[in-house]
Parts: sequence; structure tokens; C-alpha cells
Amino acid sequence: MTSRLIHKYAEPDKDGLLLLHKAMTKLDLSARAYTRILKVARTIADLEGSDNIQTHHLAEAIGYRNLDRSNWGE
Repeated sequence: MTSRLIHKYAEPDKDGLLLLHKAMTKLDLSARAYTRILKVARTIADLEGSDNIQTHHLAEAIGYRNLDRSNWGE
């Protein structure tokens, strides 16, 4: 998904942007991680049949990203 498509189809609402900004700051995530989180959140929203990314979609995507970064399961 290109950045243009991400902007068109994976743009979070105001509350979602706030949550994403807090996660980016707290977890020290890169711009690339931001894009990946939006893509995963879009996929989660699609699986639920939602036209828009909602805050809980972003929270779930951030949770997956956090698991990916940690030494989970060691």
C-alpha cells in the first residue's frame, strides 16, 4: 500500500491519532513503524467489516507491534 493509499484508506480519526502519537512517543517508534501500524489497523478494520479505522483497531495493531519488538516468548 503506497503512502497515498494509506492516507486515503487508513487515516485514523482524532482519537486514533492521539493514541498513535502517544504510542509513538512512549515506545520510541519510527516513521516506518507508524506506517506499519496503520496498515495492520486497516487490515483489522477490514476483517471486522469496518469502513473506518477505529481506536480499538489501532490499539490492537500497536499491541502486535509491541509484541514484535519485545523478546516475547523467550
